[in-house]
This record gives sequence, structure tokens and C-alpha cells, in this order.
Amino acid sequence: MSIKIYMPALSPTMEMGNLVKWLKKEGDSISSGEIIAEIETDKALMEYESADDGVLGKILIAEGTNDVKVNSPIAILLEEGESVDDLDNIDKKISINDKTETSQDEVSADAQLTSNDEQEKDMPLNANEGDIDSSNNKKKSQVDLDIERKYISPLAKRIAEENNIDTRKISGSGPNGRIVKKDIHQHINSESTGVDVTDHESIVSLYNASNYSEKINDNMRLVIAKRLEESNLQIPSYTLNLDCSISKLNKVRNSMNEHFDNHQRLSINHFIIKITSMAMIKVPEVNSTWISDKTLVHKNTDIGIAVAIENGLITPIIRDVQSKGLSTIRDDMKLLVEKARDKKLSPSEYQGGTISISNLGAYGIKNFTSIINPPQSSILSIGASRKIPVIEEEAVAIDEVISITLTADHRLIDGAVGANFISYMKEIIENPNLMLL
Repeated sequence: MSIKIYMPALSPTMEMGNLVKWLKKEGDSISSGEIIAEIETDKALMEYESADDGVLGKILIAEGTNDVKVNSPIAILLEEGESVDDLDNIDKKISINDKTETSQDEVSADAQLTSNDEQEKDMPLNANEGDIDSSNNKKKSQVDLDIERKYISPLAKRIAEENNIDTRKISGSGPNGRIVKKDIHQHINSESTGVDVTDHESIVSLYNASNYSEKINDNMRLVIAKRLEESNLQIPSYTLNLDCSISKLNKVRNSMNEHFDNHQRLSINHFIIKITSMAMIKVPEVNSTWISDKTLVHKNTDIGIAVAIENGLITPIIRDVQSKGLSTIRDDMKLLVEKARDKKLSPSEYQGGTISISNLGAYGIKNFTSIINPPQSSILSIGASRKIPVIEEEAVAIDEVISITLTADHRLIDGAVGANFISYMKEIIENPNLMLL
């Protein structure tokens, strides 16, 4: 029996992928575990392994095709005893099955919407009217109520009522055109700016066509935009900022680097990563994940490092930092950065973690704030080092400092807890000998 090969979901956020290259051609024999294609996800360029043995009977999606939906058939694998002549019948079966699956999915989605909203209490109808009109009105009211349930989610409805918004003017982005919370927030924002941010044509009309060029957003840029928008809307965050003296830390670092070759030298980043891990152990609320009805408090410290790559940004994760020394952190970071820039990271190398570190010091940025990368609970923003005058023993001296800004999820990390975390980091940065304890 033939086997359909589908576009895989190679990351939790992946909805579509680009089929960059087929490494096998029609008629080639394939073994289980053999790499058959290269697929570009929202995060990386990945190799796709076959899960079965057989012959590549037909390629359904040509290489170079972009925006292929996850779980779409991309090829047909023939098993022993099957031939290419059987493909016509196979194509018909695939077409019928896909239509059936789509139909079932639509029914399931509608049923789920109705089921979720059944928790809302219906407005009571007048039970004293026993005539036919009353019965018809009751049926009509129930139909209207069912339509409204599908038309707008309960939360979106409540927000709309609180802001006196006429939902008839809003187009829904949810399942089956349903209005969801995001649509209401976008409408509120557009009302304040005077521009409908959901209407692309109204935005384009503001600009002279001769003064701009169009650039199509790739999958990575679209996913980054979607996740940051979700983070900004769904995570109640706050920021804390302080300056840390790095004069003593630089002396320790320079002393250690005397024992390393140039390509092995330790940077401030390596120390910051280790110190962040120590502070996470000291303040475990920071090393946690919010999951609505519960909180996951982690034992290991997994820290993301923001890496700028072509057309985007990715945060590979250094795992188990609490058990690693500075040289191991340095080596791990170097390898992950190289793989990130070559788009060779596997999902396990950029998923998870509870905190990320973004450093724009190389650009001379003194301080800045970052947006939390869900499902993480916080992010640190590290600014450039700078020299400032300070008073030491009633004399003016020069000190070198960096600015550290913590953006934290208030659902998990209260203000005082966040302050305790960042203050503990400052204590170790300014007294690096404490790293030995």
C-alpha cells in the first residue's frame, strides 16, 4: 500500500514551510532514516528523513515551493510490489481523503466552538407565552444566540462591551471568521490612530507608490511578528534597570584570557550567562513557566542567547548552565551561534528555556528593553560598556559600567522578586570572586 509523505511540523510554531530541495528523484529507492529533502522552517533549514522504506513514486510539491502548509501531501512513496502505473488511482484516493479530512476538521472546529461557549449562561426566555409565536421566537432566539457564539468569543464580546465597540464593523480572524480578543485590540488601536491596522489597502493608500518598494515577508519574519504580537498582547510585563560596575570583572577576565589563545578568549557575555544562571538558582521564580492553572518551576537553568541572522532573529538555548564552567559555556555558545547563522539549528536547540539574553553593546546602545519570547518568563537586555566618573575615598575616579534591563512576566515574577534577581546579578558582577562560592 502506498504511503503519503506530508510536510512535517518541525517546530511548535510551524504552520507552513518552504520545500527548498529534493535530495531524491522519482524512481529512487529510499531507506528508513535516509534524508530525502531540505525544508526551511520558520527558524532554520532542516533535513527531512524518511520514516519508511520504498520507492519515491511521485513528487507532488516541486522543490523551491514556498508556504507549503503543514500536513499537506508532498510526495508518494511506493512500497514493494507497487509500480508507477498505480499512481492514477493513488492520486484519486489522496484527493478524496484530503477533502474528507478537511470536511471533518471544519465540523470538528465548529463543534469545539459551540462546546467551549456552552459554559456561558443563556439569557432566560419568557416562559409564560404558550402560543405558537412564543415557540417560534424561542427557536429564533436560540438560533441567533448560536450564531453569535460562533461570531464572537465570550472574552472578545466582554472587551467590546466595555469599550462600547460595534462588533458589526469588525472582521474576525478566528476560526470561521470568528471575532477574537486580538481583533478587538486591533480595532481599539486603529480607532486611536485613525487608521484601520487590519485594512492593508488603507495603510498602503497613505504612501506615494513611487516612494517605496515592496518586500515579501518570509516565513521567519511572519512568525517573529506573530509571536511578538502575541507576547505583547498576552504577557503583562514590566521592566527594571540598573548599572553594574564591570571594572573588577574585566580584571578577572583579562587575567584568565592570558591563558587562552585569541579564539578561546572569554567575553563579558560568557560571564553574564553564568551569573544569570546563579541568580536563577537564587531566585527560582525567574526559572519558571506560566501555564494558566499551574506554574512549572525548573531545576536546570536553560538560557537563550539572542542571535541576529539574515532577515530575522533566533534564540538558541544553552542547556544546564548551572553545571557548566565558563569555557564550556564559551564553546557551547560559539557552536550554537554558528549553527544559527547557517540555519542548521534543530528544534531542540532553540525551543524551551525560561530566560533569554540580548546584548546590543556592540552597537553602542547604552540601554534598551526587549520583548519576552514565549513561553519564557523574562529577558535580559545588556547595553554597551561605558566609563563614568565616580567618587572613591573622597577622590574622583573612572569606573566602567554596563546597563542591565530585566523585562519580566508579572504573572510569575512580582516586582520585588524581579528586583531581588537583578540586584543579585549586580552583586556578583561587581564582586566576581563570589562566582567561586
